[in-house]
Amino acid sequence: MFNLLVKMSSEQKTFLTSVKEAMESYFATDQRRINHALQVSLYTGELLAYVDADPLVTLTAAYLHDIGIHESERKHGSSSGKWQEIEGPPIAREMLSDLGAEAAFIEDVAEIIANHHTRDGVNSPEFRVIWDADALVNFAEVMPSKNEEQKENILQDHMATEAGFRIASRIFITDIESHRRCLKGYRPTFSP
Repeated sequence: MFNLLVKMSSEQKTFLTSVKEAMESYFATDQRRINHALQVSLYTGELLAYVDADPLVTLTAAYLHDIGIHESERKHGSSSGKWQEIEGPPIAREMLSDLGAEAAFIEDVAEIIANHHTRDGVNSPEFRVIWDADALVNFAEVMPSKNEEQKENILQDHMATEAGFRIASRIFITDIESHRRCLKGYRPTFSP
């Protein structure tokens, strides 16, 4: 379930399993949202092998980053990022509190959720990993309709970590020359 390169205690792994199960229970029959969270968590694990970020905070945020989507749709008739950022943190706080998480940990995760659609929303490596992992999953829908130059520009403008950029380039840039050019041209777009 978790990347072998990410070091966590058995207690942390057990906690993450509980977070995953709580997310799945909350989304119930909404398999699309569950699958998205699981895919984001897989990319998060991969990115954590290259980015120095707290794995427990980051993987917890990966599972819960879109937890406010149902409330957004119910209350606002929209699943837009703005509403998810408002509705998600209270749900995540309650879930994590029920799982016995400490208050500071809960607030770290809630802050990421409250900003996960806002570029430069939180100045932390955990946020940047979530930003890139979410993008890697979402790009699967966007990139097929783009040409190589458009793909390069999207990646240059969007990715927050070099690791995320390299993974995205490997997945979405299909022409070898474009891939080489893209990798040579990487420049971080987020503040460190």
